[in-house]
Amino acid sequence: MLRSALDFLGGPGPVALAIALLFATPVIDRLFVRRKRVGFRVLYNSKIGLGPEQLHDGTDAHAPQLRELVRVLDRMSIVVIRVRNSGTYDIGADDFDKPLAFTFGTRVVWNARVSEAGSEELRAEVRRSLQFFGREEGQVRAPLTTVRERMASSVGRLFRSGPDRPPAMAEPVWHGVRLDGLTLRRKQKFKLLVVLREPEGNRDGELGKEVKVSGSLGGAGVLHDEKQERFLTLPRLTGGLAALLAGVLVLTLAWTPDVRDPTVPCGTGTLRVEGSSVFMPTMARIAEQYAKACPGAHVQTEATGSIAGVRAVAAADPGTALVALADGRQETSEVVGQQAAIVVYHVVVHDSVGLDALTLDQLRGIYAGRYTDWQQLRGGDPLPIRVIGRGSESGTRELFERRVLGTTEGALSSNDCRSRDRDPQAPVIRCERDKNSDVVREIAAVEGAVGYADAPSVAEARKTAELTALSLDGKVFDAVSGVDSGYRFWTVEYLYTKAQPAEDSLPGKFIKYAREHDDARIRMKDAGYLPCRTPEGGPLELCNLR
Repeated sequence: MLRSALDFLGGPGPVALAIALLFATPVIDRLFVRRKRVGFRVLYNSKIGLGPEQLHDGTDAHAPQLRELVRVLDRMSIVVIRVRNSGTYDIGADDFDKPLAFTFGTRVVWNARVSEAGSEELRAEVRRSLQFFGREEGQVRAPLTTVRERMASSVGRLFRSGPDRPPAMAEPVWHGVRLDGLTLRRKQKFKLLVVLREPEGNRDGELGKEVKVSGSLGGAGVLHDEKQERFLTLPRLTGGLAALLAGVLVLTLAWTPDVRDPTVPCGTGTLRVEGSSVFMPTMARIAEQYAKACPGAHVQTEATGSIAGVRAVAAADPGTALVALADGRQETSEVVGQQAAIVVYHVVVHDSVGLDALTLDQLRGIYAGRYTDWQQLRGGDPLPIRVIGRGSESGTRELFERRVLGTTEGALSSNDCRSRDRDPQAPVIRCERDKNSDVVREIAAVEGAVGYADAPSVAEARKTAELTALSLDGKVFDAVSGVDSGYRFWTVEYLYTKAQPAEDSLPGKFIKYAREHDDARIRMKDAGYLPCRTPEGGPLELCNLR
């Protein structure tokens, strides 16, 4: 089950990368995404602690004033708030969409003080930005000096009596403090101490504890309460997922039970498969699938061309673990071939040609140089014919010459596929490319181009390019009626070995898997090929006709 989960996630490499990214996400978020962060925390929120019960009777002349002062202090409380720049960038006044502000429920502000600012410069900056505001929207805000003047007047009145006692002032109207235009350099912090008082109407009630914070930073900035403990935080979430994936990876690599598919004929050792550039991408995927099912097997693949692959097998020493892929049967007694799948090919043209069908005689005339302009075949505006083919080691070219052209292709006359830049006297503009995928890519880029390639390469190219696959003599390949349709441009892909491989050898077991196992057959069909073995395990008769 763990191995299945690991395979579903892409294997050990992608899982290890995901673990690293998950661990790095909080750091990336802090350093690059949400780089501007202002944190705050309420460190203290309680009453001053001096009440009438703490006074003793005496003859002090100021006892009535002291009692009044204690009564006032009994309804007062202190809130201490720490504010700091916890990000990686300096915070400027323009970074705040809405200033950082604190309100305290029903309590009104009596006084405020800045402490532990770290420098006189920062203390002055905080005091400059500190403003006090009332509950009513639009009420005029006051600086710290105004609030302290009101507080001094109120306290002084308690110690004066008689005709010299100033009249009582209205209840303080400041219900909150805000830091308007605050600037904080990286890592700077300070504490804001706010003295609060319950209004007279709440004299018999408990002191309030409410502290409400508002404000916002623009862009991706974050204003956060450092005291709040959220169950789901980014570091916890990513760390948890990373730990889970790490556990799956470690357990899977440390304990991998034998869960091999008993239907896969597993061999051990190293095998090399080379040859057809057309079929090799599909064979490479089959080899990867086989290696996953059989950890003791290592299958290497390389597209060297059909003819080169067969030659390598023919020249190899007996017993060499080498298999060649080739387009069509190779006429040699030095190798042994086994059918793999039917490969269909198309003659294709650039859409500028304006044709979707040619006769074999017309196609042969193009390659012979009888036709050098598409105007000769369809009328209309002139457009030079440009032939794009494969090199002499290509099995696709050998098949095209043998089954379609009936002769060899002409000489190479062009490098750029657009002009006779190699041989100005050549009758045909003809260039070559190394792979079928390169051929169709070039045809799609060159006006008037014509060439040939396997059906999967054409289908892949047509996802992003405008190409036309031509019918030949009005014939197209039909997987059901195949040969009866008269379409000539198809062949059987063969797997070649030096001799018939032993059934218990890695080459023998791999060839059996590639030809007969459902997993391999499905890979072939998905790539656009027709397997030469039926789902029931029998041979496909169509493969024996070529």
